[in-house]
Amino acid sequence: MTNENALVQVYGGRSFSAGNLDWMEVEFGEFQAISDRANRLLSREGDFDVAFKKSISGLESDDFVSFANSAAGGTILIGVNRTRHGNGRPKAALVGCTVGDRERLKILAKASQCVPPVPVSIFVENYAERPFYRIEIPSGPHKPYCTLGGTYKIRGNGRNEMLYPAQLLALFLEAEGGEFARWFQQATTSVGSAVPSVWDTGSSIADLLEAPSEAAPNAAGNSADSAAFSKGATESNVRLSSQDLCGFLMRLP
Repeated sequence: MTNENALVQVYGGRSFSAGNLDWMEVEFGEFQAISDRANRLLSREGDFDVAFKKSISGLESDDFVSFANSAAGGTILIGVNRTRHGNGRPKAALVGCTVGDRERLKILAKASQCVPPVPVSIFVENYAERPFYRIEIPSGPHKPYCTLGGTYKIRGNGRNEMLYPAQLLALFLEAEGGEFARWFQQATTSVGSAVPSVWDTGSSIADLLEAPSEAAPNAAGNSADSAAFSKGATESNVRLSSQDLCGFLMRLP
């Protein structure tokens, strides 16, 4: 195996404005045969933490965002097709793909076109015979991640799924809860009255991530939320939904 680390210039932060360039360290590796890690991934029947792409043309920024937003990250195999055995059980078919500097740049472009850029490690497997790419994507340290188009997704049930507002809020609170709490308390003073706390919904962050359909109404506020208002609250009080809260997140520096 050969291995190297390189600094790649990407756009940093949550905006792609001019002068906002940053550097990201990327690990590159090459295996003449198929590594133990790749063999284990190829033998799996489930796609919960691995995605199969027949070619680089099928790679999207959504794939990087979904794994970076997930709790454990995941792997993308390029040059591997998903088929089925005669008995109907799924299997991975190695078809191989073109590998080189141009293809590597295409992969890095997709990762750096996420907001913020998604850290990756890129490995060429089976180089001596039928090469394919293995891209490792860790759970990101700066959640939530989105595409340039503003799409937030997470890996679940073997596919890329949309992040609901309550899930998006939970990811942000998990990463920057203390900072957000201070900012949110200051921002809501302009309403002129007390605002119910998102931590009084009765659901933990894990609950919101696992059951968005049930957690969303609690985060959005219901009749029980009225008890959370201060005694001096007036009829002009504003009730914030989870979508409103996500709107506040987008205004953060």
